[in-house]
Formats: sequence, C-alpha cells, structure tokens
Amino acid sequence: MYMMKRKSFLKKILYVLVTALLLFFLLTDPIRASEASADGLMLWFETLVPVLLPFFILSGLLIALDGVSYLTRFLYPVLHRIFGCSKDGCFCLAAGFLCGFPTGSKVTADLVREGHISIEEGDYLLGFCNNVSPAFLVGFCMTKSLKRPDLALPALLLVFGSPVLCALLTRRGRSFQSLAAEKKTSGSQISFKIVDACIMSGLESILKLGCYIILFSMLARLLMGIPCPFPALTCALVGILEITNGISLTARTALPLWLSFALILGGASFGGLSGFAQTQSMIQDSGLSLSSYLKAKLLTAAFVTVSALLVCRFFLK
Repeated sequence: MYMMKRKSFLKKILYVLVTALLLFFLLTDPIRASEASADGLMLWFETLVPVLLPFFILSGLLIALDGVSYLTRFLYPVLHRIFGCSKDGCFCLAAGFLCGFPTGSKVTADLVREGHISIEEGDYLLGFCNNVSPAFLVGFCMTKSLKRPDLALPALLLVFGSPVLCALLTRRGRSFQSLAAEKKTSGSQISFKIVDACIMSGLESILKLGCYIILFSMLARLLMGIPCPFPALTCALVGILEITNGISLTARTALPLWLSFALILGGASFGGLSGFAQTQSMIQDSGLSLSSYLKAKLLTAAFVTVSALLVCRFFLK
C-alpha cells in the first residue's frame, strides 16, 4: 500500500512539473511555443485525421456489427498457425502493421471491451501489433528525412521483423480463439444510432491524439533548445520524447549515416513517449496492461537499434 501511494505521489509530481514547464515555455517564449504547437497541429490535421479518423469510425462499426471474423477469415489459417491469434485477433495484426500508431492499440482495446478477444490475447497482441505504418517508415523516415530511399527495404525488415520475432518468443505455445461476444445488434436493429456512436468514438479518439501530439511537440521543441555538447544525445532524447521531431532533427544533424539510421529506426520502433501516451489513451478502461506494452516496446526498440547499427556499419555504405 505504501509503495502504491508513493508511486501515485511521484506520478502526480511528474505531471505537475511537466505542466508547469509547458506553461513556463508558453509565457517566456510564446513564439517558439506557438510554432511548436502549430507544427503538431498541422501534423495531426494533414497526416492523422485523413487516415485514422475514417479507420477509427469504420473499424468501430465493423466491431459493433460483429463483422471482424468474416473479414479476416482468409487471413486466419496462416496467422493463427504462426502467431496463435484468434479470427478477431487477426484484425489487430492487420490494422497494427498497416495503419500505424496507435491503430493497433485502439482496435485491440475495442475488441477486448466488446468481448471478442480475451485480455490475455489482447496483452499478447498489444506487445507487437502497435507499430508505425510502412508508408511513414518509407516515405517520411527514409525518403523525406534521411534522403536514402535505398535503405527502405532493410528498414522495413528491421522495424517489422523485430515485432514478429518478439511475438514468436512471447507466444509460449498459446493458441487463442475468438470469444462468443454477446450480440448487441441484428439486421433489424442496424440504424444510424450505431453509426453516430462510432463517429463520436472516432472523433473522441482522434481529438485525444491531436492534443497529445501538440503537447509533446512543445516538449520536444523545448528540449531542442537546451544546449548539449553531444548532438547525437539530443537527437536520441528528442526521438524518445516524440518521433517525428526526433527523426527530423536526426536527419538535419551532421551525424554518420550508420548512427542516423540506427537512431531513426530505434525511435520509430519505440514510438516515443508521445506514442506511449496515445496508446494509454486508447486502452484505458479495457484492462490491458500498459507496463507489459512498455516492456515489449523497449525490448523491440533496443533490438532494432543494435541491429541497425550492425547492418549499416558493416554492410551498407
């Protein structure tokens, strides 16, 4: 009990300090603070809203209508044999590997809340199916930022191969089946009320993401303004905080290619504390373990970083 109270107290102190720091930044340097806020807002509006909002709405509608297992029945024989996931769990894999943060976490949490998959399967899937999208990795990271589209293939293999390896190591022979969720709708009950509920849920989720991106963009800009004799350390810290700012800063800094490649892939694999906060907002009240998710992401990011260092240092020019 004492340890729980102490942990809660320390968490409260951390939140208060971060809030006070952001307020201080806004009051003492409003120009840079507003620029960082605007950058975060434009990233959210131009990148996340057009892709994720429709997906949030449609995936919520698909789950509400109990149609996920029908959509994934062709994927199930292969994915179940490899990962042991259920028919509904296959949807988490497809969404998490293709659509980017924090889609995998939202779909997983929604399926757990609706009773389609167990919490045990949800924790297992969450550890490896909540990743950056291939389009972000190839387009933004390798092509736009690093200017090395020729490294797209090794980047894809490292960033997406590592979660697959993590899944195989943590499966421990488990095999999951979809649960018999209580039917809430039938053909005669389908109405615009269901669509409205899915729209409101999608809007709430996307607005949360926007607010987190704005706040973490401000923190990243503040961190970039702190003098540091080691540019690579600043790049790493900014990437740990928020990946888009970290990747952009790493690409602009005069670092060796092998180091830039490793920092960018490590940051993209981890997702940043911003991605961690976004994931937490998606899975709250679902019973999924945030600490297990964090451990899995840290292990995966460490493996990707070391592998990228070795690959780029010894095999790429």
